[in-house]
Amino acid sequence: MWRELKQDLWAQSNGGSVSARLKIALLNHSFHLVFFIRLGSACRRVPLIGRILQHLVEYFIRLVFASDISCAASIAGGVNIMHGHDIVIGSGVVIGPNCKIFNGVTMGNKDTESTLIAQPVLEEGVIVGTGAKLLGQIRIGAYAKIGANSVVLKDVPAGEVWAGVPAKNILHVSS
Repeated sequence: MWRELKQDLWAQSNGGSVSARLKIALLNHSFHLVFFIRLGSACRRVPLIGRILQHLVEYFIRLVFASDISCAASIAGGVNIMHGHDIVIGSGVVIGPNCKIFNGVTMGNKDTESTLIAQPVLEEGVIVGTGAKLLGQIRIGAYAKIGANSVVLKDVPAGEVWAGVPAKNILHVSS
């Protein structure tokens, strides 16, 4: 938990000074959201009572940050959640290192009728714009960018920029 939090703090401060990191750790609500996600994930490892604590942390996140984020999601270090409100991250989502996620993003199942967990995987350095929806068992390649309010229903190759409803490739950027 602590190693990932250190990476998250570094990502939020863009590698800034110690005073910048201290300010973010104490006053930045987006960093606080990430802290509680990490805390809930750590609670999962505690035998017996851990799952109860995890659900309490998830409930706290819903109340305070107006976000529905499962602490069972796999989130690598260096995540930067910008304006941490109205975010939905399902339990089967995998987020790679150094990703940036803006407010209003939804990542989860495409089929609401199914009990199967078929949710997105984000590779390293992905940026997901405000209000984007990533649905189903899809893979977003390394350093891809998803435009604001896009609906992504299929795999996005590495280094591409996708936008629209449904989202499609609008620009290929070399990583």
